[in-house]
Amino acid sequence: MGPERWGELQDLLTEVRPWSPPAAVSVIRNYQLGNPRKDIGPGGRVDYQVEVDLFEWGSINSFLNFTRARGPRGKSVPVDEPVERQTYESLILTDRFLQMSPSGGEERTGARRWRITLFALPSVSVDAALRWVAKTRDKSNDPVIRYNAERTITILKNLSAGRPAPTQPTEAMKESAADTARRFVQLEGDLMPGRMTDLAEFFAETPNPHWEKVFIVDIVGTSVDTSGDSAEVTVSTNELGYLDESLRLSNYPSMRLPLDVPSASACFGDFRFEFSMLLSNKHWKTTMDGRVQELDGPPAWRIEDSHFTPLITLDTAIRYVGQARQKATDRVVKMNAARTLTILEYYRRGKPLPVNLCSDAPQGCM
Repeated sequence: MGPERWGELQDLLTEVRPWSPPAAVSVIRNYQLGNPRKDIGPGGRVDYQVEVDLFEWGSINSFLNFTRARGPRGKSVPVDEPVERQTYESLILTDRFLQMSPSGGEERTGARRWRITLFALPSVSVDAALRWVAKTRDKSNDPVIRYNAERTITILKNLSAGRPAPTQPTEAMKESAADTARRFVQLEGDLMPGRMTDLAEFFAETPNPHWEKVFIVDIVGTSVDTSGDSAEVTVSTNELGYLDESLRLSNYPSMRLPLDVPSASACFGDFRFEFSMLLSNKHWKTTMDGRVQELDGPPAWRIEDSHFTPLITLDTAIRYVGQARQKATDRVVKMNAARTLTILEYYRRGKPLPVNLCSDAPQGCM
């Protein structure tokens, strides 16, 4: 359901949010509905819970990359069978719904009918997924999205015809997805803006980092969930603030958490970043005149999104701000840099910030 039909949801949901492209779409073979179960909640509110069994082939992310669904932990699933996933839908009988907009919500009245209280991940048939992927591909000029679309369309056509999905050859891979992701995270944290081209080998396209906002972090760990020729990476960090273009440090803690004592805070490692990787024998390079050049090579794990906000370590941040301060001519930038360096030096020494430096420190758990 695209934006042209989004208004129809006012007859189905208790809260209708503005349309936006889905972050992911679940592809199912079929579903089964259980019998409604009556529940009485706070204030005597009556709703009904309906069990929904989805038989899922996999999911398609915003880069049109298909990831095969996984069975319960420890159980293997035949490649030609979907995975059963059990969910619940809550429904209430009402004539009211909340129409959401960027400025807030407005209660409206419609036909009295059963409405769903929560709209989760979209689940579509193989045929609907095929139409959506093809339509999205045709509107995109991104070579990664178009490449993923072709592979995903092949997979969906095989599933529709009852054939197993094709797999990407892995015999020529230099390293696993986990090794590639951890090597990237370590290298990224130590690089200055002028050396970001060193990261090009990790990306499906020429990387384009957003240096107008830079996160300073202590990296706690990197976890990788691999399924076939797709991988989802989660980087767990402790936040030390972020820098804007004026070298002003914001959202920084009053004290740096010690890395050798994970139990020191309930927030340890809770500042997380995620990115997707694909196994591909192709990558794309943007030339000096703006053309996109397609290159072939052995299968390798590459990051799909070339537009990202850099993560740098504390020592790298001190070097970065120090060098930028020396080159700056703007008085405000120099003042911000001096204050930022003072804060970062407290972190390096493992000391809490004095009161006069805590004005931008959030009041969160420590």
